[in-house]
Amino acid sequence: MRKILLHDQKYSVGGPKAVLDGIQNSYLEKKFEFVRLCQTEACGFNPFKAIMFINKYRKLINKENADVIYICGLQYTGLLMTIASKLSNVRKVVLSVHGSDWDNPNGSLRKWILMHIVEPLEIKLADSVFTVCEAAQKGIKPLHGKKNNEGVVYNTFPNVDYSQIPKGLLRNELNVDDEKIIVASVGRVVEAKGHREIIEAIKSIADEDFIFVVVGDGPYLDQYKNKCEEEIKNRRLFLLGRRCDVNNILRDSDIFLFATYNENHSIALMEAVNMHCAVLCTNVGGNAEIIQDKVSGLLIPSKDSNSIIDGLKELKDKEIRDKYVYKAFKECCTKFSSENTYGKLEKIFKD
Repeated sequence: MRKILLHDQKYSVGGPKAVLDGIQNSYLEKKFEFVRLCQTEACGFNPFKAIMFINKYRKLINKENADVIYICGLQYTGLLMTIASKLSNVRKVVLSVHGSDWDNPNGSLRKWILMHIVEPLEIKLADSVFTVCEAAQKGIKPLHGKKNNEGVVYNTFPNVDYSQIPKGLLRNELNVDDEKIIVASVGRVVEAKGHREIIEAIKSIADEDFIFVVVGDGPYLDQYKNKCEEEIKNRRLFLLGRRCDVNNILRDSDIFLFATYNENHSIALMEAVNMHCAVLCTNVGGNAEIIQDKVSGLLIPSKDSNSIIDGLKELKDKEIRDKYVYKAFKECCTKFSSENTYGKLEKIFKD
Protein backbone atom coordinates (compact mmCIF):
# COMPACT_ATOMS: atom_id res chain seq x y z
CA MET A 1 0.00 0.00 0.00
CA ARG A 2 1.44 3.37 -1.03
CA LYS A 3 2.01 5.91 1.73
CA ILE A 4 0.70 9.44 1.09
CA LEU A 5 1.76 12.38 3.26
CA LEU A 6 -0.88 15.10 3.57
CA HIS A 7 0.56 18.54 4.31
CA ASP A 8 -1.68 19.89 7.07
CA GLN A 9 -1.43 23.52 8.19
CA LYS A 10 -3.81 22.74 11.06
CA TYR A 11 -6.70 24.98 10.08
CA SER A 12 -9.54 24.42 12.55
CA VAL A 13 -12.22 25.22 9.96
CA GLY A 14 -12.45 26.16 6.29
CA GLY A 15 -11.65 24.78 2.86
CA PRO A 16 -8.17 23.28 3.42
CA LYS A 17 -9.37 21.33 6.46
CA ALA A 18 -12.43 20.07 4.57
CA VAL A 19 -10.27 18.97 1.63
CA LEU A 20 -7.86 16.94 3.76
CA ASP A 21 -10.62 15.46 5.92
CA GLY A 22 -12.54 14.53 2.78
CA ILE A 23 -9.57 12.73 1.21
CA GLN A 24 -8.76 10.82 4.38
CA ASN A 25 -12.39 9.82 4.98
CA SER A 26 -13.08 8.78 1.38
CA TYR A 27 -12.80 5.36 -0.26
CA LEU A 28 -9.16 6.25 -0.94
CA GLU A 29 -8.44 5.41 2.70
CA LYS A 30 -8.71 1.71 1.76
CA LYS A 31 -6.25 2.09 -1.11
CA PHE A 32 -3.55 4.27 0.44
CA GLU A 33 -1.95 4.81 3.82
CA PHE A 34 -2.51 8.47 4.68
CA VAL A 35 -0.31 10.27 7.21
CA ARG A 36 -0.74 13.90 8.23
CA LEU A 37 2.41 16.03 8.10
CA CYS A 38 1.39 18.78 10.50
CA GLN A 39 2.97 22.19 10.05
CA THR A 40 3.20 23.90 13.43
CA GLU A 41 4.85 27.19 12.54
CA ALA A 42 5.40 29.82 9.85
CA CYS A 43 8.66 31.59 9.11
CA GLY A 44 7.66 34.76 7.28
CA PHE A 45 10.18 36.04 4.75
CA ASN A 46 13.18 35.60 7.05
CA PRO A 47 15.77 33.65 4.99
CA PHE A 48 17.41 32.06 8.05
CA LYS A 49 14.07 30.86 9.39
CA ALA A 50 13.18 29.62 5.90
CA ILE A 51 16.32 27.46 5.80
CA MET A 52 15.51 26.09 9.26
CA PHE A 53 11.93 25.40 8.14
CA ILE A 54 13.07 23.50 5.05
CA ASN A 55 15.59 21.45 7.00
CA LYS A 56 13.10 20.58 9.74
CA TYR A 57 10.42 19.34 7.37
CA ARG A 58 12.92 17.57 5.11
CA LYS A 59 13.89 15.45 8.11
CA LEU A 60 10.27 14.83 9.09
CA ILE A 61 9.43 13.77 5.53
CA ASN A 62 12.45 11.46 5.41
CA LYS A 63 11.28 9.68 8.58
CA GLU A 64 8.03 8.68 6.87
CA ASN A 65 9.69 7.17 3.78
CA ALA A 66 6.53 8.02 1.81
CA ASP A 67 5.70 7.54 -1.84
CA VAL A 68 3.83 10.83 -2.31
CA ILE A 69 3.41 14.12 -0.50
CA TYR A 70 0.26 16.13 -1.18
CA ILE A 71 0.76 19.88 -0.73
CA CYS A 72 -2.42 21.91 -0.61
CA GLY A 73 -1.93 25.44 -1.93
CA LEU A 74 0.61 27.81 -3.44
CA GLN A 75 2.08 30.84 -1.65
CA TYR A 76 5.43 31.11 0.12
CA THR A 77 4.88 28.35 2.68
CA GLY A 78 3.88 26.00 -0.11
CA LEU A 79 7.16 26.73 -1.89
CA LEU A 80 9.20 26.01 1.23
CA MET A 81 7.36 22.73 1.78
CA THR A 82 7.88 21.82 -1.88
CA ILE A 83 11.62 22.50 -1.58
CA ALA A 84 11.79 20.41 1.60
CA SER A 85 10.00 17.60 -0.21
CA LYS A 86 12.30 17.71 -3.24
CA LEU A 87 15.33 17.49 -0.92
CA SER A 88 13.81 14.51 0.90
CA ASN A 89 13.37 10.85 0.02
CA VAL A 90 9.72 11.23 -0.98
CA ARG A 91 9.18 9.93 -4.49
CA LYS A 92 6.54 12.31 -5.82
CA VAL A 93 5.39 15.85 -4.95
CA VAL A 94 1.76 16.57 -5.79
CA LEU A 95 0.66 20.21 -5.65
CA SER A 96 -3.01 21.10 -5.40
CA VAL A 97 -3.72 24.73 -6.35
CA HIS A 98 -6.66 26.17 -4.43
CA GLY A 99 -5.84 29.82 -4.96
CA SER A 100 -3.18 32.08 -6.40
CA ASP A 101 -2.02 35.66 -6.35
CA TRP A 102 -2.89 35.67 -10.05
CA ASP A 103 -6.53 35.70 -8.87
CA ASN A 104 -6.20 39.22 -7.53
CA PRO A 105 -3.05 40.96 -8.77
CA ASN A 106 -2.09 44.41 -7.53
CA GLY A 107 0.93 46.68 -7.76
CA SER A 108 2.71 45.69 -4.54
CA LEU A 109 6.25 44.33 -4.64
CA ARG A 110 5.28 41.40 -2.42
CA LYS A 111 2.48 40.43 -4.80
CA TRP A 112 4.80 40.69 -7.81
CA ILE A 113 7.37 38.42 -6.14
CA LEU A 114 4.71 35.84 -5.29
CA MET A 115 3.23 35.91 -8.80
CA HIS A 116 6.42 35.93 -10.84
CA ILE A 117 8.95 34.10 -8.66
CA VAL A 118 7.46 32.10 -5.79
CA GLU A 119 4.46 30.48 -7.47
CA PRO A 120 6.17 29.69 -10.82
CA LEU A 121 9.09 28.09 -8.96
CA GLU A 122 6.79 25.97 -6.81
CA ILE A 123 4.85 24.81 -9.88
CA LYS A 124 8.10 23.97 -11.70
CA LEU A 125 9.50 21.97 -8.77
CA ALA A 126 6.38 19.88 -8.18
CA ASP A 127 6.14 16.55 -10.00
CA SER A 128 2.40 16.88 -10.51
CA VAL A 129 0.17 19.96 -10.34
CA PHE A 130 -3.58 20.39 -10.63
CA THR A 131 -6.13 23.10 -9.99
CA VAL A 132 -9.59 22.74 -8.46
CA CYS A 133 -11.39 24.72 -11.18
CA GLU A 134 -11.11 25.61 -14.86
CA ALA A 135 -10.92 29.31 -14.06
CA ALA A 136 -7.60 28.75 -12.28
CA GLN A 137 -6.24 26.81 -15.26
CA LYS A 138 -6.93 29.81 -17.45
CA GLY A 139 -5.89 32.52 -14.99
CA ILE A 140 -2.63 31.22 -13.51
CA LYS A 141 -0.04 31.90 -16.20
CA PRO A 142 2.77 29.70 -14.78
CA LEU A 143 0.54 26.66 -15.44
CA HIS A 144 0.26 27.29 -19.16
CA GLY A 145 2.14 24.71 -21.21
CA LYS A 146 3.56 22.85 -18.21
CA LYS A 147 4.05 19.11 -18.75
CA ASN A 148 3.33 18.34 -15.09
CA ASN A 149 -0.10 20.03 -15.25
CA GLU A 150 -2.77 17.39 -14.58
CA GLY A 151 -5.65 19.77 -15.34
CA VAL A 152 -8.65 20.09 -13.04
CA VAL A 153 -9.54 17.92 -10.06
CA TYR A 154 -12.63 19.47 -8.51
CA ASN A 155 -13.27 19.49 -4.79
CA THR A 156 -15.76 16.79 -3.87
CA PHE A 157 -19.40 17.55 -3.12
CA PRO A 158 -20.06 17.16 0.64
CA ASN A 159 -21.04 13.69 1.74
CA VAL A 160 -23.61 14.89 4.26
CA ASP A 161 -27.23 13.75 4.11
CA TYR A 162 -29.42 16.86 4.14
CA SER A 163 -32.36 14.95 5.59
CA GLN A 164 -30.30 13.93 8.63
CA ILE A 165 -29.48 17.51 9.65
CA PRO A 166 -32.04 18.70 12.23
CA LYS A 167 -34.22 21.57 11.14
CA GLY A 168 -35.14 24.55 13.26
CA LEU A 169 -32.08 24.86 15.49
CA LEU A 170 -30.96 28.22 14.10
CA ARG A 171 -34.45 29.70 14.00
CA ASN A 172 -35.00 28.63 17.60
CA GLU A 173 -31.64 30.05 18.65
CA LEU A 174 -32.35 33.41 17.01
CA ASN A 175 -36.11 33.33 17.67
CA VAL A 176 -36.86 33.83 13.97
CA ASP A 177 -40.27 32.87 12.54
CA ASP A 178 -40.55 30.34 9.72
CA GLU A 179 -42.03 33.04 7.48
CA LYS A 180 -38.82 35.07 7.56
CA ILE A 181 -36.24 34.55 4.79
CA ILE A 182 -32.83 33.88 6.28
CA VAL A 183 -29.91 35.07 4.14
CA ALA A 184 -26.63 33.50 5.26
CA SER A 185 -23.06 34.51 4.50
CA VAL A 186 -20.40 32.05 5.67
CA GLY A 187 -16.62 32.45 5.62
CA ARG A 188 -13.85 34.88 6.48
CA VAL A 189 -15.27 38.31 7.24
CA VAL A 190 -12.89 40.40 5.15
CA GLU A 191 -13.48 43.00 2.46
CA ALA A 192 -12.33 40.62 -0.30
CA LYS A 193 -15.29 38.37 0.49
CA GLY A 194 -17.66 41.17 -0.49
CA HIS A 195 -18.71 42.30 2.95
CA ARG A 196 -18.55 45.99 2.07
CA GLU A 197 -21.25 45.40 -0.55
CA ILE A 198 -23.24 43.13 1.76
CA ILE A 199 -23.35 45.91 4.35
CA GLU A 200 -24.49 48.39 1.70
CA ALA A 201 -27.23 45.99 0.61
CA ILE A 202 -28.42 45.36 4.17
CA LYS A 203 -28.59 49.11 4.80
CA SER A 204 -30.59 49.65 1.61
CA ILE A 205 -33.14 46.84 1.94
CA ALA A 206 -36.20 47.95 3.83
CA ASP A 207 -38.02 44.64 3.44
CA GLU A 208 -38.25 43.19 6.95
CA ASP A 209 -38.94 39.69 5.60
CA PHE A 210 -35.18 39.29 5.12
CA ILE A 211 -33.04 38.29 8.09
CA PHE A 212 -29.26 38.37 7.58
CA VAL A 213 -26.84 36.00 9.28
CA VAL A 214 -23.06 36.42 9.04
CA VAL A 215 -20.97 33.42 10.11
CA GLY A 216 -17.21 33.69 10.52
CA ASP A 217 -14.41 35.78 11.99
CA GLY A 218 -12.41 38.61 10.53
CA PRO A 219 -11.51 42.29 10.75
CA TYR A 220 -14.58 43.40 8.81
CA LEU A 221 -16.86 42.39 11.70
CA ASP A 222 -16.09 45.80 13.20
CA GLN A 223 -17.58 47.44 10.10
CA TYR A 224 -20.82 45.53 10.66
CA LYS A 225 -20.91 46.58 14.31
CA ASN A 226 -20.24 50.22 13.45
CA LYS A 227 -22.43 50.60 10.36
CA CYS A 228 -25.28 48.20 11.11
CA GLU A 229 -25.97 49.06 14.73
CA GLU A 230 -29.65 49.68 14.02
CA GLU A 231 -30.08 46.43 12.05
CA ILE A 232 -28.42 44.45 14.84
CA LYS A 233 -30.58 46.13 17.46
CA ASN A 234 -33.75 45.40 15.45
CA ARG A 235 -32.68 41.75 15.02
CA ARG A 236 -32.48 41.96 11.23
CA LEU A 237 -28.77 41.13 11.34
CA PHE A 238 -27.02 38.50 13.44
CA LEU A 239 -23.24 38.23 13.72
CA LEU A 240 -22.58 34.66 14.85
CA GLY A 241 -18.78 34.58 14.68
CA ARG A 242 -16.92 31.34 14.08
CA ARG A 243 -19.16 28.30 14.31
CA CYS A 244 -18.63 24.56 14.04
CA ASP A 245 -22.29 23.83 13.26
CA VAL A 246 -22.38 25.38 9.78
CA ASN A 247 -24.64 22.67 8.36
CA ASN A 248 -27.23 23.38 11.06
CA ILE A 249 -27.10 27.06 10.16
CA LEU A 250 -27.38 26.44 6.42
CA ARG A 251 -30.19 23.91 6.98
CA ASP A 252 -32.37 26.75 8.29
CA SER A 253 -31.18 29.32 5.74
CA ASP A 254 -33.16 30.10 2.59
CA ILE A 255 -30.50 31.98 0.62
CA PHE A 256 -26.72 31.69 0.57
CA LEU A 257 -25.14 35.05 -0.24
CA PHE A 258 -21.58 34.73 -1.56
CA ALA A 259 -20.28 38.14 -2.65
CA THR A 260 -16.58 37.31 -2.90
CA TYR A 261 -14.26 39.25 -5.24
CA ASN A 262 -12.29 36.15 -6.28
CA GLU A 263 -12.69 32.44 -5.69
CA ASN A 264 -11.57 29.02 -6.84
CA HIS A 265 -13.83 26.01 -6.22
CA SER A 266 -15.64 26.98 -3.05
CA ILE A 267 -16.42 24.26 -0.54
CA ALA A 268 -18.59 26.72 1.40
CA LEU A 269 -20.69 27.27 -1.72
CA MET A 270 -21.10 23.52 -2.24
CA GLU A 271 -22.02 23.07 1.42
CA ALA A 272 -24.81 25.60 0.91
CA VAL A 273 -26.04 23.79 -2.20
CA ASN A 274 -25.97 20.51 -0.26
CA MET A 275 -28.10 22.08 2.49
CA HIS A 276 -30.62 23.20 -0.16
CA CYS A 277 -29.98 26.94 0.00
CA ALA A 278 -30.81 29.05 -3.04
CA VAL A 279 -27.55 30.65 -4.18
CA LEU A 280 -26.82 34.30 -4.94
CA CYS A 281 -23.12 34.56 -5.74
CA THR A 282 -20.67 36.64 -7.70
CA ASN A 283 -19.61 35.56 -11.18
CA VAL A 284 -15.93 35.13 -10.36
CA GLY A 285 -13.47 32.25 -10.55
CA GLY A 286 -14.96 28.81 -10.13
CA ASN A 287 -18.38 29.98 -8.92
CA ALA A 288 -19.79 29.70 -12.44
CA GLU A 289 -18.60 26.08 -12.55
CA ILE A 290 -20.91 25.33 -9.62
CA ILE A 291 -23.87 27.61 -10.39
CA GLN A 292 -25.47 28.32 -13.78
CA ASP A 293 -27.03 31.77 -13.90
CA LYS A 294 -30.84 31.71 -13.97
CA VAL A 295 -30.71 27.89 -14.08
CA SER A 296 -29.40 26.74 -10.71
CA GLY A 297 -28.96 30.09 -8.98
CA LEU A 298 -28.09 33.72 -9.64
CA LEU A 299 -24.67 35.00 -10.70
CA ILE A 300 -24.01 38.70 -10.19
CA PRO A 301 -21.08 41.08 -10.78
CA SER A 302 -18.64 41.52 -7.91
CA LYS A 303 -18.40 44.79 -5.99
CA ASP A 304 -22.01 45.70 -6.85
CA SER A 305 -24.43 46.10 -3.94
CA ASN A 306 -27.32 46.95 -6.26
CA SER A 307 -26.99 43.52 -7.89
CA ILE A 308 -27.18 41.93 -4.44
CA ILE A 309 -30.37 43.85 -3.74
CA ASP A 310 -31.92 42.90 -7.08
CA GLY A 311 -30.94 39.26 -6.60
CA LEU A 312 -32.49 39.09 -3.16
CA LYS A 313 -35.70 40.59 -4.48
CA GLU A 314 -35.86 37.89 -7.17
CA LEU A 315 -35.12 35.12 -4.69
CA LYS A 316 -37.89 36.25 -2.37
CA ASP A 317 -40.15 34.10 -4.56
CA LYS A 318 -40.11 30.64 -2.98
CA GLU A 319 -40.96 28.89 -6.26
CA ILE A 320 -37.87 30.39 -7.87
CA ARG A 321 -35.74 29.40 -4.89
CA ASP A 322 -37.04 25.83 -4.96
CA LYS A 323 -36.37 25.53 -8.70
CA TYR A 324 -32.77 26.69 -8.31
CA VAL A 325 -32.20 24.49 -5.25
CA TYR A 326 -33.35 21.35 -7.06
CA LYS A 327 -31.27 22.04 -10.16
CA ALA A 328 -28.09 23.01 -8.28
CA PHE A 329 -28.22 19.98 -5.99
CA LYS A 330 -28.81 17.58 -8.86
CA GLU A 331 -25.98 19.00 -10.99
CA CYS A 332 -23.45 19.14 -8.17
CA CYS A 333 -24.13 15.59 -7.00
CA THR A 334 -23.13 14.34 -10.44
CA LYS A 335 -20.42 16.78 -11.52
CA PHE A 336 -18.52 16.73 -8.23
CA SER A 337 -19.15 13.13 -7.19
CA SER A 338 -16.41 11.15 -5.44
CA GLU A 339 -15.96 9.08 -8.60
CA ASN A 340 -15.28 12.20 -10.67
CA THR A 341 -13.00 13.84 -8.10
CA TYR A 342 -11.28 11.28 -5.90
CA GLY A 343 -11.10 9.02 -8.93
CA LYS A 344 -8.79 11.52 -10.65
CA LEU A 345 -6.80 12.01 -7.46
CA GLU A 346 -6.35 8.25 -7.13
CA LYS A 347 -4.80 8.11 -10.59
CA ILE A 348 -2.40 10.95 -9.75
CA PHE A 349 -1.32 9.21 -6.54
CA LYS A 350 -0.73 5.92 -8.39
CA ASP A 351 1.12 7.20 -11.46
